[in-house]
Amino acid sequence: MTPTRTLPAHGTRSRYSNHGCRCETCRTAHREYEQHRTRQKVYGTWQPYVDAEPARRHVRDLMARGMGWRRIANVSGVANGTITKLLYGVPAKGRQPAQRIRRETAERLLAVDYSAELLAGGALVDATGTWRRIRALVAVGWPKVHIARALGSAGEGLQLDERLVLASTARRVAELYDAWWDADPTERGVQPAQVGRARRYAAARGWAPPMAWDDDAFDDPDARPHAEEHRAISSAERREEVEHLASFGTPTHEIAERVGLSTDYVRGLLGGWVNPVRGKAAS
Repeated sequence: MTPTRTLPAHGTRSRYSNHGCRCETCRTAHREYEQHRTRQKVYGTWQPYVDAEPARRHVRDLMARGMGWRRIANVSGVANGTITKLLYGVPAKGRQPAQRIRRETAERLLAVDYSAELLAGGALVDATGTWRRIRALVAVGWPKVHIARALGSAGEGLQLDERLVLASTARRVAELYDAWWDADPTERGVQPAQVGRARRYAAARGWAPPMAWDDDAFDDPDARPHAEEHRAISSAERREEVEHLASFGTPTHEIAERVGLSTDYVRGLLGGWVNPVRGKAAS
C-alpha cells in the first residue's frame, strides 16, 4: 500500500512551486523568495547551492530515530533520487555523496522535525513514552489486562519489550491514553475491586498518574514526573473521590475497593482524623 503523501506546510515556497498551491500565504512565500533571489543576483551574492553536510547529518539523525529516507522524502517534498544522492551518491557510476545541494532542498530537509506520527508502523522506537502512558493508566485504576485487550493483545498480559516497541504500537497506546486518562474505569466495565487493585499495584511501584506528567514529557527519556505535584494531586483527588462516592451513600467498604484504600483509611478521611497527604492522624 502506497503511503499517503504529506504535503509541505502552507506558507512555504515548496508548497507553491512543487504542489501548485496558490493560497495567499504560499503566494507570499514564493514572492518573498523571488524578491530575495533577485536582490542577491543584483548584488552578486546569489548562491543557489550550499554545503550538503548539515542536511545530510539531519537526515541521518532522523533515520537513526526510526524515520526511513523515503518517508523523509515524502514529508519534505524532496525527490527520492535527490536524497539517495545526498546519502549514498551513485555507486554504479562511481559518484560520491553530493557535496553541495540546492538551498531550497537543504531548507526543506532541515525543516523536517522528528515525530512518531511520521514513522512507518514497523519502525522500532524508544518504549519510554509507551510504558509511562501505560503505567499512568494503571495508576488511575485501569488494570493491565484491560489495557492489553484494548490494544488487541491475544493474551492476558502486555507483550511489550521494555526498551523498543513498534511505532504502530506506540501510536495505539498514545491514542488509548488520550481516551482513558480522565475516564472512569468502572464506566468501561472494570469492577471496583479491580480498580482498587490496579491503583495499589501502581502505588507500590511508584508509578506516576497522568496529572504528574506534562504531555510533552512522556517521550523524553530525561524527563521526570512532578514529584510534589504528584503527591498533592493524588491526595486531593483521593479525598475528592471518597467524598463524592460517600455523597451517594456508597458503602465504606465499596469506596475503599474502588479508590484502592483500606476501609479504615476511608473512614478516617470521612471522619476528618486522617491527613490525606501523609496518611496519618490530622493534627
